Amino acid sequence: MIELIENLLFQIGSLLHLPVFLGLLLMVFWVLWSLGAFVREVVFRRKKKRVLLFLQKYEAEIETLLTNEREADINLTELVQLWEKAENAKLDRIRFLVKVAPSLGLVGTLIPMGQSLSTLSTGDMSAMASHMVTAFTATIIGLVCGILAYLISLKREQWLSRDFLTCEAIIERKLRTEAGKPSVKKVHAMDNNVII
Repeated sequence: MIELIENLLFQIGSLLHLPVFLGLLLMVFWVLWSLGAFVREVVFRRKKKRVLLFLQKYEAEIETLLTNEREADINLTELVQLWEKAENAKLDRIRFLVKVAPSLGLVGTLIPMGQSLSTLSTGDMSAMASHMVTAFTATIIGLVCGILAYLISLKREQWLSRDFLTCEAIIERKLRTEAGKPSVKKVHAMDNNVII
């Protein structure tokens, strides 16, 4: 019974060989694409560009929120937090690779090692060596993809953090400027007091 279960698990592991290696290949392309996008962003990144795009996109909404004196600060904070959440969701695509790449590399290592050990019993040393090369290649690819994804996500997190702080400071200044202006109701009340 134990032998049957072991054989079944070995067959399942062997069936996973192709999907795992296809996953590793897709991951390499994904990391290369992310690396290219990151290099492009480094080259073309201008200070506060992302913040300015956000302020331009939501300019009308920000002006509308500023008119509500009682809840302007809360509503503006919610708007910035929604933007922050959307930007972090984009960042989650590369964070996914940070965790999955090494795991997929490990799985890609263990499957050929199992096959390598099974060929050892038949004495086929060339097949064993071939499986071991495949196994260690999978480990290297998984680790390199994970490291590159980590470095990209780390730098992008720093940029986003800086952008969010800049955006919050700009909106806070707008809020204070708007609060410093006398509202129409206050002006009418002051005019009535002067007439009386």
